[in-house]
Amino acid sequence: MAEELPASTSLSQAVVSLTDGFTLEVTPRELRKNPRLCAEALPAGTRVYTTFLPNTPFSDTVEAASNLVEQGMRPVPHIAARNLADEHDLDELVGRLTDVGVRELLVIAGSLSSPRGHVTESLQVLRSGVLERHGISRVGVAGHPEGNRDIGEAELARSLREKNEFAESSGCEIYLLTQFCFAPEPILAWERHIREGGNRLPIHIGLPGLTSPVSLVKFGLACGVGPSLKVLRKQGGGLLKLTKQSVYHPDQTLLGIADSVRQDADSLIRGVHFFPFGAVSATADWVRQINRGQFRIDDRQGRLAVTA
Repeated sequence: MAEELPASTSLSQAVVSLTDGFTLEVTPRELRKNPRLCAEALPAGTRVYTTFLPNTPFSDTVEAASNLVEQGMRPVPHIAARNLADEHDLDELVGRLTDVGVRELLVIAGSLSSPRGHVTESLQVLRSGVLERHGISRVGVAGHPEGNRDIGEAELARSLREKNEFAESSGCEIYLLTQFCFAPEPILAWERHIREGGNRLPIHIGLPGLTSPVSLVKFGLACGVGPSLKVLRKQGGGLLKLTKQSVYHPDQTLLGIADSVRQDADSLIRGVHFFPFGAVSATADWVRQINRGQFRIDDRQGRLAVTA
C-alpha cells in the first residue's frame, strides 16, 4: 500500500509504490469455473474483492470467500445495503462470512431501485454495530470521482462527511474505494475537492483491467463514468481507435495518478484496485510486472510498457 512519498521520488518509483498491495475483484462464478484462479495469478495475502449481484444467492458469496481463504487470499466481499431486509439479515450474512475467515468488507448502497427493507445506505450498516460484533474492523466504502447518477452532489458530500465522523469516533479503519475511471483528471480533481471539503479517509483508485475495449466502453457507460470517457476520446485517436485495439491498458491513468501523488504530499491516494472484467490473470500479470519495476515510460506519449 502506497504511503506518502518523499519529494525526490521519481515517476517510476511512484508507479511501483502505487501498485504495492494492489487489489482486484472477481466474481463467484469465475471462482466456481476455476477454483485455483487467484492462487495461480496472485501473491499470497492479496486482498480479493468478491462481487455480489442482486437476485443471486448469498451462499455464492460465502462459497467464494471460503475458496479465497483456502487459496491464501484475503477475501473482501461486497455487502449491498439496499439488498438487506433488516439488521437481523445483516447480522446473519456477516456471521456467515466471518465463520469462513472474512475480516474485511466493502459496504456499498447497491443499485437496487427499491430497497428490500429499511436499510438504504452504507452508513446504516456502519452504525448498526453488527460489523464490530463480528470482528470486522476494516471497511471499504464507495468513492465516486465522476459522481453518482442516483445520488446528488449534496447527498454525496453529506454521506462522506458522516463517514469521516464515524471513522474518527468508532476507531474502525474506513477507506474509499472508487468506481473505475479511464483518465486521471476526474480522479485527481475529485480527490482535491473532497480533501478541501474535509475528507481524511485514505483512497484506493479503481482502474479497469486488461480486457476488451468494447466491453470497457459498455461498462463505463453503464456505470456512469462519462467524464473520463470524454477525456479518453481526446487521447490517441479517440474511442474509434480504442475499440480497434485488442486489449485496453490503464497505463496512462496509472501514470497520471502516480505523477500527481509524488508531487502532492497531501494526497490521500494510497493504492489502486483493478476491475478485470474477466481478465484476472492477464491483469494480475501486468500489475505484478509493474510492481517489480519491469517497465519503461515513454515520456513523449505518456505511456507505460512492461519490459519482461
